[in-house]
Amino acid sequence: MTNEEKRRSGIFSQERGSFGDHPFVDGSSLDGAIIPPSRGTIDNELRSLFALLDDPDERIAAAVTDRIKSRGPNVIESLLDHSRNTSDELTRIRIEQITTEFNTEILATEFEALALRLHRNDPSTLEDGSFLIARFGNPNCFVEGYKELLDDYASMLRTRIHGLTSSLEILHTCNNFFFEELRLRGNQGKFLEPENSYIDRVLDRKVGIPISLAIVYLLVTKHRLGLPFSGASAPGHFLIRYEGVPSEALFVDAFNAGVILRERDIKRYLDSSGFPFDRAFLAPAHPRAVLLRMIRNLIIVFTEQSMPASRKSFERFMHILSPNAEEGESFLRGLES
Repeated sequence: MTNEEKRRSGIFSQERGSFGDHPFVDGSSLDGAIIPPSRGTIDNELRSLFALLDDPDERIAAAVTDRIKSRGPNVIESLLDHSRNTSDELTRIRIEQITTEFNTEILATEFEALALRLHRNDPSTLEDGSFLIARFGNPNCFVEGYKELLDDYASMLRTRIHGLTSSLEILHTCNNFFFEELRLRGNQGKFLEPENSYIDRVLDRKVGIPISLAIVYLLVTKHRLGLPFSGASAPGHFLIRYEGVPSEALFVDAFNAGVILRERDIKRYLDSSGFPFDRAFLAPAHPRAVLLRMIRNLIIVFTEQSMPASRKSFERFMHILSPNAEEGESFLRGLES
């Protein structure tokens, strides 16, 4: 049974909760999320420390927090389990603060390694970077399970395009697979949800923003099947570029159910929106630029939602991938989605 069949049958369908902007789970989750069983262990000292997290005395809370931090990042899963089982809001807030700090340090180290791979043009960096971003929202994200799901999608799509010789047929078949069968769609009503940018939650819920939906499309079509697709970083609206038609590049709008656009359509849209047109906007986007744009989106979201700690974490990730200060600021001034 494939991961997709398991999702449909309900094998991956247990409850998922959240605190702040950090989801937490105990096995599998809402909307078919693929998550490994919790492996958090709790000893007597941790049990006693966790019981004091709701103490209103800030001095006691600070001492408890420092002692928990001294145990290292291996306590994250136990903290998340405890947050799931408590109804005390103060405890949840303090757990969020601790896990955010731990998680940021872990991810920053991994982003540094990713930056070196991006410099070497490693072809897997877009996928790995997307899951690093997702792990901020869900430290327990079962990355291998989601990669297997993407493998399943590639296998399904490979069967559908087998024997097709027309480039346009291949394009329409890809669109039908993603937007009719999988029913990927733009989250029109809740555009500023952080989960729209976390690739695991996009795969779980089948909703996202233009860039995250495009990444799902690209991880299957380009990265697994070798089809001539790439990302195009148009202002205000990330697109999928298709170079299978010899006469001209075509563009897929993943946010709007796979509408196919030509260059003149995009130019008309930009003109009407007051943006200057530059063909460079439609050139294949480097994975580093795509990841920076995803990070930029989340900085905007966390600013809008008054989440300064999360914003600070993503500003740190941005500067790891873009250490040149002037270049980094240009991305902050860029246009999201």
